[in-house]
Amino acid sequence: MKVLSLLALFLLASCIKDDLSPEGALKDFVESRIGKVVEREFVLERTTGKMFQSFENMSDEDFQKFADMRNIKTESFKVLSKSCQEKKCFLTYSIAYLTKENDKTTFTSEVKKIAELVQVENKWLIADVSNIKTYHESLEPINPLE
Repeated sequence: MKVLSLLALFLLASCIKDDLSPEGALKDFVESRIGKVVEREFVLERTTGKMFQSFENMSDEDFQKFADMRNIKTESFKVLSKSCQEKKCFLTYSIAYLTKENDKTTFTSEVKKIAELVQVENKWLIADVSNIKTYHESLEPINPLE
């Protein structure tokens, strides 16, 4: 009976999202967007400060371009380094992904970024993200006239 109870507790704990940590909040934000279209409310609930203001003030057309990631498939997500103070963390991370058009992979990409996360009411929110390096490889010839 103890083994069954312990197993049930373990399964329950593994199903709970780890957004109580800065890494968990960032990973949840990134992975929840890939392959989908998200609503503005989804983004605003997970951001603060400068980033929140930029999404709040963004036109509907620009936000739709940002929010539509249906043609993206994640290859990997890695947190490379972490520097935290009491209620602020800077995470350096990389994302590798594929861009698809008509079910055919057209680009492979790897992006390295730094995210600033701030703890607000026991929840980690993204305050800012800056790019360090971006690498795109085209798997198809690029037509500049399109």
